[in-house]
Amino acid sequence: MTENRVIRLKARPVELPGPEHFEITAEPRPKPGPGEALIQIEAAALSPWQGQRLKDFRNYTKPFEIGEVIDGDTLGRVMQSNAPELPVGTMIAGRLGWREWAVTTPGTVEIVQEGQSAETTLVTLSSPGLTAYAGLNAAKRGMPGETLVVTSAAGGVGSHVVQLGLMAGMRVVGLAGGEAKRRIVEEKLGAHVAIDYRAADLEQQFAKAFPNGFDLFYDTVGGALADQIFEHTAKFATIVLVGRTAANNSSNPGADMANVRVPWGQNANIIGFNRYDRPLEWAEARTRMERLAADGKINSLVSWAEGFEAAPQALQDMLAGRNVGKTLVRFHS
Repeated sequence: MTENRVIRLKARPVELPGPEHFEITAEPRPKPGPGEALIQIEAAALSPWQGQRLKDFRNYTKPFEIGEVIDGDTLGRVMQSNAPELPVGTMIAGRLGWREWAVTTPGTVEIVQEGQSAETTLVTLSSPGLTAYAGLNAAKRGMPGETLVVTSAAGGVGSHVVQLGLMAGMRVVGLAGGEAKRRIVEEKLGAHVAIDYRAADLEQQFAKAFPNGFDLFYDTVGGALADQIFEHTAKFATIVLVGRTAANNSSNPGADMANVRVPWGQNANIIGFNRYDRPLEWAEARTRMERLAADGKINSLVSWAEGFEAAPQALQDMLAGRNVGKTLVRFHS
């Protein structure tokens, strides 16, 4: 077969995207030119920023254009090569998007170590793991005995934050949606306290979990949940705003985070974290996370979707909170 299927944005969603907002088109398979290599993409990682870019509102990144191929992190194998740095058979990782085949150059992709799993490559040593480490680093990390609270603790980023917080000797409180995810945070990740944020007695659980308030809040969600947690800010606490899932999945993104009365009164430090503006922290995060992964000290939670055409539905499932950990789609095996 010589075709190359790609997935493009067909229409902008108002809230959560679905398969109806995308279209799969077939194009001729590209041919590598001088200094280029042809990659067969085996897997793609789905990220909240992809959902943000589907919508045409102001954010830290440019929205997708209608008809544009969906961008994203991928894992693939070199099948043809005119680049000595990328010999045939080499596994690579890079931003090649939702397509089955892509042409690339050595400077735009990373060579994956032989035997390194897709989970390690696309999760721990990619945006989720590195965002977790770099975001904590931006907060000057935590101290042993301090209380760290993490939203979306069963997600790709949050699950790594929980593990890193425990390594630092912090008392870790993880929030997740539903009893199944709550148990993963408690039993598999080892958080000291795991809370289902959908619980009817949420405020009572917060009061018990933060008897003296939290010292560090790593937030990837925003919205009303973050506002409620803010009520438990300890003196001189640090709040790291890493993601705004509640706002970005809403038709009213301006409604995010209104209650800063208590953080203000407690002299809290609120930090906005965007990985693209922190290259030094990102480089350090890569070095440290590579070491932790090699030593088997940190693990990734992953939900797999099977088949190239499964990507749009998998994105909806991820943004709706139906999946555990990082969502990966297997295009080809």
